[in-house]
Amino acid sequence: ADHGLDLAEKDFTVNTVAGAMKSFFSELPEPLVPYTMQVELVEAHKINDREQKLHALKEVLRKFPKENYEVFKYVIGHLNKVSHNHRVNLMTSENLSICFWPTLMRPDFSTMDALTATRTYQTIIELFIQQCPFFF
Repeated sequence: ADHGLDLAEKDFTVNTVAGAMKSFFSELPEPLVPYTMQVELVEAHKINDREQKLHALKEVLRKFPKENYEVFKYVIGHLNKVSHNHRVNLMTSENLSICFWPTLMRPDFSTMDALTATRTYQTIIELFIQQCPFFF
């Protein structure tokens, strides 16, 4: 419902907006990147050939539920734009992926070695940010 609130008039800090975004995604019943897709993304990420890996990741993306896909596309597109200003904001695609992968994926650490999962999931999100035009 539109409550007549114009967010453009408000002077929110970047941290406030990022915090609100993280809070929204953490309250969803399932993560934006669905658990079933996370397993497939990890399998695709294991492919050594970079081009084949990117194509395999893209195939998994196509299996996302439509709503998840559209929101994920928007978020990754936004993070890609932020990363273009990394010389000013210091937010490279790597830094952004470190900040956002837990919010987007909310992994179940009981099913996988936590350290391995952390690096794998972070790298997958980093690839999506770096290669955004290819994926979307």
